[in-house]
Amino acid sequence: MNFHDFLLKELFEAYHKARVGGKRKTEDEHRFEANDIENIHHLCDTIMARRYKPSRGVAFIIHDPVTREVFAAPFIDRVIHHFLFKFAIAWWEPRLSPASYSCRKQKGTLYGIKDLQRKMRRVSQDGHIPAYVVKRDLRGYFMSLEHKRLYDRVVWGLNRQFPNGGELYRTLKYLWREIIFDTPTENIKIRGRRSDWNDLPPDKSLFSQPKGRGVVIGNLTSQHLSNVYLDQLDRYITITLGYKNYGRYVDDFYIVVTEEELPILMQDMYKIERYIEHLGLVLHPKKQYEIPVKDGVEFLGAKVFIDHILPGERISKNFANSVYKLATTGAGKLDGISSYDGHLAHYNSHKLSKKIYDGVGWDYPYPKLKK
Repeated sequence: MNFHDFLLKELFEAYHKARVGGKRKTEDEHRFEANDIENIHHLCDTIMARRYKPSRGVAFIIHDPVTREVFAAPFIDRVIHHFLFKFAIAWWEPRLSPASYSCRKQKGTLYGIKDLQRKMRRVSQDGHIPAYVVKRDLRGYFMSLEHKRLYDRVVWGLNRQFPNGGELYRTLKYLWREIIFDTPTENIKIRGRRSDWNDLPPDKSLFSQPKGRGVVIGNLTSQHLSNVYLDQLDRYITITLGYKNYGRYVDDFYIVVTEEELPILMQDMYKIERYIEHLGLVLHPKKQYEIPVKDGVEFLGAKVFIDHILPGERISKNFANSVYKLATTGAGKLDGISSYDGHLAHYNSHKLSKKIYDGVGWDYPYPKLKK
């Protein structure tokens, strides 16, 4: 099979994954599907001729669960994202630190929460010795990422994945360059009003970043780039500094240590901060915590103790609001309530659920807690 035919086959596979991955069909997806065979052939030819450029998407503001900026990529670009992701993840996934939880198979938020609990138990010897969770957060992570540093990291991986080069290597290198160095704010379509951005802090918006910085948060490629770039931090902390009881979800990371080890870690935190600055990033000055394990630790929407896990304040409030609205006004869907029940079944949330249901006169089913 020549490379053109290989690329065509892979693009069709990426196209089908993009269709499945979409939460809902957009207008440009319908247009693409109407002539999908012709469009995939045209995309293949465009890539072969090195004429592909990312298309312009739509930007808008949402307020649930928090105010944030969304850049919706056109469907044709999502096809490219799936194509790039397939080959990148095949090489990177087994090499990424196991302490990284975000957007990875068999990991994610629930895995991260339970892994933190396991490490809290291990370090504190099931609560028999004092221990601390030291938490830090990166400020404006996605908005701070430098395109050149990202691309250099991607090429570093490609050079090892394809030591002999080849047409696929050159094509992936070319497409990553187009994606990473794209400026999505240029000629972007705005849904809603420009004033919708007034309440969004500058470090949360691509419109406020200097040229050469910032990536779109929701893109599949951006999630992968996030893991690839901060894998350097993961390895610095776990291998160079030797802290094994570490975990990270995107820009939020922690280290669990005994009370005796805490002063040493606080000294090493200066090294960690310098290393983060070396990566072109900064720690958030207002999100730095040293929390006794016995007090429980808030992480990924949960409050984690060594012997139980409670739902965090945000999910508890959203669940209560959803139940109240459905019970009193009929707004919402029962499926949404069932989804909350299923999610909360992973936590020790019987008292919370019963209180919320009792408040609107519903019977509480007492679901079994999943281990």
